Amino acid sequence: MRYFIFYVSFIFLFSACNNTHSEKKNTEKSLLVINKDSSTFTISKKIQNSHLLDTLTANFNDSDLVDITLFSDKAVLKIRYATKDNFLDTILYPCAKCLLRYEVLKDLLRAESEFAEDGFRIKLYDCYRPLHVQKLMWKKIPIPGLVANPATGSRHNRGSAVDISLVDSAGKELDFGTPHDNFSKKARTFYADLPDTVKKNRMYLRKVMQKYHFKGINSEWWHFSHTCGTKYKVSDKSFDCN
Repeated sequence: MRYFIFYVSFIFLFSACNNTHSEKKNTEKSLLVINKDSSTFTISKKIQNSHLLDTLTANFNDSDLVDITLFSDKAVLKIRYATKDNFLDTILYPCAKCLLRYEVLKDLLRAESEFAEDGFRIKLYDCYRPLHVQKLMWKKIPIPGLVANPATGSRHNRGSAVDISLVDSAGKELDFGTPHDNFSKKARTFYADLPDTVKKNRMYLRKVMQKYHFKGINSEWWHFSHTCGTKYKVSDKSFDCN
Protein backbone atom coordinates (compact mmCIF):
# COMPACT_ATOMS: atom_id res chain seq x y z
CA MET A 1 0.00 0.00 0.00
CA ARG A 2 2.89 2.36 0.87
CA TYR A 3 4.40 1.78 -2.55
CA PHE A 4 1.08 2.51 -4.23
CA ILE A 5 0.67 5.85 -2.37
CA PHE A 6 4.28 6.78 -3.22
CA TYR A 7 3.68 5.95 -6.88
CA VAL A 8 0.48 8.05 -7.05
CA SER A 9 2.20 10.98 -5.31
CA PHE A 10 5.11 10.80 -7.75
CA ILE A 11 2.77 10.84 -10.76
CA PHE A 12 0.87 13.81 -9.33
CA LEU A 13 4.03 15.84 -8.68
CA PHE A 14 5.43 15.03 -12.12
CA SER A 15 2.18 16.09 -13.79
CA ALA A 16 2.01 19.34 -11.81
CA CYS A 17 5.60 20.26 -12.67
CA ASN A 18 5.04 19.45 -16.31
CA ASN A 19 1.88 21.60 -16.45
CA THR A 20 3.68 24.50 -14.78
CA HIS A 21 6.49 24.26 -17.31
CA SER A 22 3.96 24.08 -20.15
CA GLU A 23 2.06 27.13 -18.86
CA LYS A 24 5.31 29.06 -18.53
CA LYS A 25 6.30 28.07 -22.05
CA ASN A 26 2.93 29.13 -23.42
CA THR A 27 3.12 32.43 -21.55
CA GLU A 28 6.54 33.11 -22.98
CA LYS A 29 5.24 32.40 -26.48
CA SER A 30 2.29 34.73 -26.01
CA LEU A 31 4.46 37.76 -25.41
CA LEU A 32 6.83 39.66 -27.62
CA VAL A 33 9.18 42.28 -26.19
CA ILE A 34 10.32 45.13 -28.41
CA ASN A 35 12.92 47.73 -27.54
CA LYS A 36 12.05 51.14 -28.91
CA ASP A 37 13.81 54.35 -27.88
CA SER A 38 15.18 52.56 -24.81
CA SER A 39 11.65 51.70 -23.67
CA THR A 40 10.15 48.23 -23.45
CA PHE A 41 6.84 47.35 -25.02
CA THR A 42 5.05 44.03 -24.64
CA ILE A 43 2.38 43.05 -27.13
CA SER A 44 0.06 40.09 -27.24
CA LYS A 45 0.47 36.97 -29.34
CA LYS A 46 -2.59 38.06 -31.32
CA ILE A 47 -0.73 41.16 -32.48
CA GLN A 48 2.51 39.23 -32.90
CA ASN A 49 0.90 36.82 -35.35
CA SER A 50 -0.99 39.52 -37.26
CA HIS A 51 0.38 41.00 -40.46
CA LEU A 52 -0.91 44.40 -39.31
CA LEU A 53 1.01 46.95 -37.30
CA ASP A 54 -0.17 48.47 -34.04
CA THR A 55 -0.15 52.26 -33.59
CA LEU A 56 1.08 51.74 -30.02
CA THR A 57 4.32 50.22 -31.23
CA ALA A 58 4.78 51.35 -34.84
CA ASN A 59 7.85 53.49 -35.33
CA PHE A 60 6.56 56.38 -37.46
CA ASN A 61 6.79 60.14 -37.10
CA ASP A 62 3.54 62.11 -37.30
CA SER A 63 4.76 63.75 -40.51
CA ASP A 64 5.42 60.44 -42.32
CA LEU A 65 3.16 59.48 -45.22
CA VAL A 66 1.92 56.04 -44.20
CA ASP A 67 -0.12 53.41 -46.05
CA ILE A 68 -3.39 52.60 -44.28
CA THR A 69 -3.15 48.91 -45.25
CA LEU A 70 -0.25 48.54 -42.81
CA PHE A 71 -2.80 49.01 -40.02
CA SER A 72 -6.19 48.04 -41.44
CA ASP A 73 -7.44 45.18 -43.57
CA LYS A 74 -11.06 46.32 -43.29
CA ALA A 75 -10.88 49.60 -45.20
CA VAL A 76 -12.22 49.34 -48.75
CA LEU A 77 -9.95 51.09 -51.24
CA LYS A 78 -11.68 52.47 -54.31
CA ILE A 79 -8.98 54.89 -55.40
CA ARG A 80 -10.60 56.26 -58.52
CA TYR A 81 -7.58 58.22 -59.73
CA ALA A 82 -5.73 54.94 -60.13
CA THR A 83 -8.33 54.12 -62.81
CA LYS A 84 -9.95 55.95 -65.71
CA ASP A 85 -13.18 56.15 -63.71
CA ASN A 86 -12.77 59.81 -62.74
CA PHE A 87 -13.67 63.24 -64.09
CA LEU A 88 -10.44 63.42 -66.12
CA ASP A 89 -11.02 59.98 -67.70
CA THR A 90 -7.31 59.38 -67.15
CA ILE A 91 -5.21 57.16 -64.90
CA LEU A 92 -3.51 59.64 -62.57
CA TYR A 93 -1.97 57.33 -59.95
CA PRO A 94 0.29 54.39 -60.84
CA CYS A 95 -1.37 52.23 -58.16
CA ALA A 96 -4.30 52.31 -55.75
CA LYS A 97 -2.90 53.45 -52.43
CA CYS A 98 -4.18 55.47 -49.50
CA LEU A 99 -1.32 57.35 -47.87
CA LEU A 100 -1.83 59.82 -45.02
CA ARG A 101 0.30 61.67 -42.53
CA TYR A 102 0.67 59.34 -39.58
CA GLU A 103 -1.04 61.83 -37.24
CA VAL A 104 -4.03 61.89 -39.59
CA LEU A 105 -4.02 58.14 -40.14
CA LYS A 106 -4.24 57.42 -36.42
CA ASP A 107 -7.39 59.53 -36.14
CA LEU A 108 -8.90 57.86 -39.21
CA LEU A 109 -8.27 54.45 -37.63
CA ARG A 110 -10.11 55.62 -34.51
CA ALA A 111 -13.05 56.69 -36.66
CA GLU A 112 -12.90 53.35 -38.49
CA SER A 113 -13.23 51.55 -35.16
CA GLU A 114 -16.36 53.49 -34.24
CA PHE A 115 -17.94 52.87 -37.64
CA ALA A 116 -17.14 49.17 -37.21
CA GLU A 117 -19.04 49.11 -33.91
CA ASP A 118 -22.12 50.16 -35.89
CA GLY A 119 -21.49 47.50 -38.54
CA PHE A 120 -19.89 49.66 -41.23
CA ARG A 121 -16.56 49.75 -43.05
CA ILE A 122 -14.92 52.84 -44.46
CA LYS A 123 -14.58 53.17 -48.23
CA LEU A 124 -11.79 55.48 -49.42
CA TYR A 125 -11.76 57.20 -52.80
CA ASP A 126 -8.73 59.42 -52.30
CA CYS A 127 -6.14 60.24 -49.66
CA TYR A 128 -2.72 61.77 -50.36
CA ARG A 129 -2.54 63.32 -53.82
CA PRO A 130 0.77 64.41 -55.44
CA LEU A 131 0.88 68.07 -56.47
CA HIS A 132 1.42 67.33 -60.17
CA VAL A 133 -1.98 65.57 -60.18
CA GLN A 134 -3.55 68.62 -58.57
CA LYS A 135 -2.21 70.72 -61.44
CA LEU A 136 -3.88 68.43 -63.98
CA MET A 137 -7.19 68.72 -62.12
CA TRP A 138 -6.94 72.50 -61.94
CA LYS A 139 -6.25 72.68 -65.65
CA LYS A 140 -9.46 70.75 -66.28
CA ILE A 141 -11.67 72.54 -63.73
CA PRO A 142 -10.12 75.81 -62.46
CA ILE A 143 -13.02 76.53 -60.12
CA PRO A 144 -12.17 77.28 -56.46
CA GLY A 145 -14.45 75.33 -54.16
CA LEU A 146 -14.52 72.40 -56.54
CA VAL A 147 -10.81 71.98 -57.20
CA ALA A 148 -8.06 73.50 -55.05
CA ASN A 149 -5.61 75.84 -56.73
CA PRO A 150 -2.21 74.09 -56.91
CA ALA A 151 -0.55 77.44 -56.24
CA THR A 152 -1.50 76.98 -52.60
CA GLY A 153 -2.14 73.25 -52.69
CA SER A 154 -4.98 71.23 -51.22
CA ARG A 155 -5.22 69.23 -48.00
CA HIS A 156 -4.93 66.13 -50.20
CA ASN A 157 -1.53 67.41 -51.38
CA ARG A 158 -0.50 67.57 -47.73
CA GLY A 159 -1.69 64.06 -46.89
CA SER A 160 -4.24 65.41 -44.44
CA ALA A 161 -7.56 64.80 -46.21
CA VAL A 162 -9.70 61.86 -47.27
CA ASP A 163 -12.59 61.29 -49.65
CA ILE A 164 -14.70 58.72 -47.82
CA SER A 165 -18.00 56.88 -47.71
CA LEU A 166 -19.29 53.80 -45.86
CA VAL A 167 -20.34 50.28 -46.80
CA ASP A 168 -22.43 47.84 -44.81
CA SER A 169 -21.54 44.30 -43.75
CA ALA A 170 -22.51 43.01 -47.20
CA GLY A 171 -20.20 45.50 -48.92
CA LYS A 172 -23.07 47.67 -50.19
CA GLU A 173 -22.38 51.39 -50.07
CA LEU A 174 -24.74 53.49 -48.01
CA ASP A 175 -26.86 55.93 -50.00
CA PHE A 176 -25.25 59.36 -49.90
CA GLY A 177 -27.28 60.80 -52.76
CA THR A 178 -24.55 61.12 -55.40
CA PRO A 179 -21.39 59.31 -56.44
CA HIS A 180 -17.95 60.57 -55.44
CA ASP A 181 -16.69 63.56 -57.45
CA ASN A 182 -20.15 64.58 -58.54
CA PHE A 183 -20.24 68.31 -59.33
CA SER A 184 -23.99 68.82 -59.12
CA LYS A 185 -25.84 70.71 -56.38
CA LYS A 186 -26.95 67.39 -54.91
CA ALA A 187 -23.37 66.70 -53.85
CA ARG A 188 -23.44 69.64 -51.47
CA THR A 189 -23.40 68.32 -47.92
CA PHE A 190 -26.52 70.18 -46.75
CA TYR A 191 -28.51 70.08 -49.98
CA ALA A 192 -32.10 69.94 -48.77
CA ASP A 193 -33.99 68.24 -51.60
CA LEU A 194 -32.84 64.71 -50.75
CA PRO A 195 -34.48 61.68 -49.13
CA ASP A 196 -34.29 61.58 -45.34
CA THR A 197 -32.15 58.45 -45.49
CA VAL A 198 -29.50 60.24 -47.55
CA LYS A 199 -29.44 63.24 -45.22
CA LYS A 200 -29.23 60.94 -42.20
CA ASN A 201 -26.29 59.02 -43.73
CA ARG A 202 -24.42 62.24 -44.50
CA MET A 203 -24.90 63.58 -40.98
CA TYR A 204 -23.85 60.27 -39.43
CA LEU A 205 -20.65 60.22 -41.50
CA ARG A 206 -19.97 63.85 -40.64
CA LYS A 207 -20.65 63.40 -36.91
CA VAL A 208 -18.22 60.52 -36.47
CA MET A 209 -15.50 62.09 -38.61
CA GLN A 210 -15.74 65.36 -36.68
CA LYS A 211 -15.38 63.45 -33.43
CA TYR A 212 -11.94 62.35 -34.60
CA HIS A 213 -10.72 65.76 -35.81
CA PHE A 214 -11.90 65.75 -39.41
CA LYS A 215 -13.85 68.69 -40.80
CA GLY A 216 -16.31 68.30 -43.63
CA ILE A 217 -16.90 70.89 -46.34
CA ASN A 218 -20.18 72.11 -47.78
CA SER A 219 -19.43 71.52 -51.46
CA GLU A 220 -18.60 67.79 -51.21
CA TRP A 221 -20.26 65.40 -48.75
CA TRP A 222 -17.36 62.92 -49.12
CA HIS A 223 -14.43 65.25 -48.38
CA PHE A 224 -12.95 65.57 -44.88
CA SER A 225 -9.84 67.49 -43.92
CA HIS A 226 -7.96 66.86 -40.69
CA THR A 227 -7.76 69.74 -38.24
CA CYS A 228 -3.96 69.77 -38.50
CA GLY A 229 -4.69 72.05 -41.45
CA THR A 230 -1.62 73.33 -43.26
CA LYS A 231 0.77 72.01 -40.61
CA TYR A 232 2.37 69.77 -43.22
CA LYS A 233 3.92 70.98 -46.45
CA VAL A 234 2.53 70.33 -49.90
CA SER A 235 4.20 67.27 -51.39
CA ASP A 236 4.75 65.97 -54.89
CA LYS A 237 6.14 62.65 -53.74
CA SER A 238 5.24 59.84 -56.15
CA PHE A 239 3.63 56.59 -55.03
CA ASP A 240 5.86 53.65 -54.24
CA CYS A 241 3.96 50.74 -55.80
CA ASN A 242 6.32 48.00 -54.59
